[in-house]
Amino acid sequence: MEKELIGGTTKFQLNWTNSSNVLCNYMKEQRFLNMILQNQAIIPRYVIEPVDYLGIDGLSQICFPMTCFCDIPFSKVSSHMSRYGEYGIGIDKDVMLRMHRIQPVHYINSNSPLMDDFKEAFRMYYKSDKNLIEGEEKLLDYLFSTLLFMKPIWKQNIEKDGTVRPYIYQDECEWRFIPSDNFPGNLHLVLLPHETSEEGKNQYSKILANHKECWLCFEWSEVRYIIVPDESAAKRTIDTILNLNINEDEKYLLVSKIEVSKKFSENM
Repeated sequence: MEKELIGGTTKFQLNWTNSSNVLCNYMKEQRFLNMILQNQAIIPRYVIEPVDYLGIDGLSQICFPMTCFCDIPFSKVSSHMSRYGEYGIGIDKDVMLRMHRIQPVHYINSNSPLMDDFKEAFRMYYKSDKNLIEGEEKLLDYLFSTLLFMKPIWKQNIEKDGTVRPYIYQDECEWRFIPSDNFPGNLHLVLLPHETSEEGKNQYSKILANHKECWLCFEWSEVRYIIVPDESAAKRTIDTILNLNINEDEKYLLVSKIEVSKKFSENM
């Protein structure tokens, strides 16, 4: 492995063998990919996450800002793209770990002792009337931070057609970027219960979009793949790239990274 010194700390170039060397953010529309390229950044949005699997009275969902990535090799990603979209951007995983403090989701067995301990600890402080003593605020922050990166291994989901099917979340191999560093003081990282709605989620997302300190910004050299569904989408993406206010070498570099997703299944 290549060894280099960064900021006074030793860093190894990691070689991932059973997972991807990139983290991909997928989306359903060309305009979202265009926006990422035009901003040279991914802007987190508030998302409503169900937490009813915790079984805590009065807490069925929470809303907080994040950008999700998946760690699935292209040979296995077709079902994931059918759910989340065939447009995407893949960024070097080592860069994401080092520069953006990204974290894989902790998939938890709802029947495990670990879940029992977490629920007991969380219940002690959630909606508690007691005054927190020194040190307990840090514990509460840790519990909420853990919750933001937690998901059940599987859960019964209601699909758009109304049918109820078991869905295995762990198959998503999800990583999350949550912009908790330098978060603006006039916003709530986790929305209050009365704010947790589609309207509240959208309003807070619009406000957050004006805070560039919360964006996931990247260098063009860190982009490994620009993913589109077909050749016509590739042409539209090339047009977007050629109109960017960057030098010609960077434009050609980005164009070379375009991958047509339908070829993943054809060639694997």
